Amino acid sequence: MTQTLVPATPSAGLSRPTPGLRRVFFAACRSEWTKLRTVRSTIWALISVVVCVVGVGTLLIALTVSRWDHRPFLEAAGFDPLLYSFAGVNLAQLAVGVLGVLVMTSEYATGAVKLTFGATPQRRLVLAAKVTTFSAVVAVVALVSCVLTFLICQGMLASKHAGLSITDPGVARAVAGGALHLVLIGAVAVGVGAIFRRTAGAIAVLFGVLLILPGLVSLLPSPWNDTIVKFLPSSAAQAMSAVIHFPQLLGPGAGLAVICGYTALTLGIAAFVLVRRDA
Repeated sequence: MTQTLVPATPSAGLSRPTPGLRRVFFAACRSEWTKLRTVRSTIWALISVVVCVVGVGTLLIALTVSRWDHRPFLEAAGFDPLLYSFAGVNLAQLAVGVLGVLVMTSEYATGAVKLTFGATPQRRLVLAAKVTTFSAVVAVVALVSCVLTFLICQGMLASKHAGLSITDPGVARAVAGGALHLVLIGAVAVGVGAIFRRTAGAIAVLFGVLLILPGLVSLLPSPWNDTIVKFLPSSAAQAMSAVIHFPQLLGPGAGLAVICGYTALTLGIAAFVLVRRDA
């Protein structure tokens, strides 16, 4: 008896092959970009970043130039044209931090996170997509703001023969460091939002670390205060924008390593708790 072989045909009940992680990641990034650009608070937060970086830096340099010949000796001796120009970055990091927290907590507040995890069950991949998309947006805005601030402030300082050129040693690195400062603080903020899931709590923790903790550390007896404050997130990030070495700051490379360590630790904890807890 001869047996007839029938070619196998796909059944309607069979599931389709799971798409590659790369395709899922890019799809998640597109989804996060759509969420980010359609929220009005994103535009206002990014505008405030530009205003803080450019406005505060320009104002501080203008005041410095106006009293150039009457500055105290210590102020004149420790003057760093770039660190002064990028003073607004310390204020802008708060706006970036709030927006970074909202990238995660807003979905928990509305319950949309269940739909997000339903569409993309790989929660760590969702976190990576959020961090990547948000960091890319912040990087563009921060770099444009820092370059614009550099051009304006160094143009004003040129009248006092104190301006720097982008080709001077360490200047391009410091300008990029100002932008990277905001990018890494933003990534930390996304991680904090994922860990705490509540907007108020996450912002309170972030502001406590960036604003209150340095003040508390400064109350410690010397030399503990000067030693510890160097390794705090805001101080480590600020060190990347310095051209002159200050005793109270780490070197640019060490500052980058410390703030990257904080970022990796925060996102590592966020990835861990994200898969351990229910949405």
